[in-house]
Order: sequence, then structure tokens, then C-alpha cells
Amino acid sequence: ILSGSDDTNVRLWKARSSEKIGQLSAREQASLQYRSALVQKYVHLPEVKRISKSRRVPKFVKKETQAALVQKEKRRRKEGNVVKHSKPGTKKFTDEKARAVVKTVD
Repeated sequence: ILSGSDDTNVRLWKARSSEKIGQLSAREQASLQYRSALVQKYVHLPEVKRISKSRRVPKFVKKETQAALVQKEKRRRKEGNVVKHSKPGTKKFTDEKARAVVKTVD
């Protein structure tokens, strides 16, 4: 897969990220063919469909993502409590997109 950007960079991506780049040995080639034949044979089973559709994420990345979501929810809940328990009109919610904008130029 090829992708390009405005800064004139062209990137070449693997279509199947789990596959190895470069020449495969005969044993590796046979193994890959056998695995793909098994998937085609049992594609109708729900377990095989689930496994083939799922994306394997390393445990560390999954835990860090979950921790970031918990922290984000904590900040949102805290801001809601501050708005709820302050005088009316003194505190307002700021959404995530508005918080990310540093400066607007007219």
C-alpha cells in the first residue's frame, strides 16, 4: 500500500502487517500456505471469524491506552463537579477540541 502526503513523502506499507518482509524460506512459505488454507476451510465458524477480524495489540499498549482513558474520564468528571458546585456563570465546560486549540488567527 502506498500513501503520500503534502510534504512530498511517499510511504510503502505492508498489506498484512504480520507478514515478514523479504524472501521466505520454503518451510516458511509452506507454513503460511497451510495456515491460510486452514482459515479458508474453517472461515464459517464464529471463533475463526472473531480471530481473523481481531487486531492483536501488545499488553503494554492495551494497558497504557486503558490508563489514559481512565485519566481522561477522571478529568472530565472532576471538571463536571467543579462546574456543578461553583457559583452559576463562573465556571463553564470546555470541550476537548476547544482545549486543543492554542490560538485562533483572524
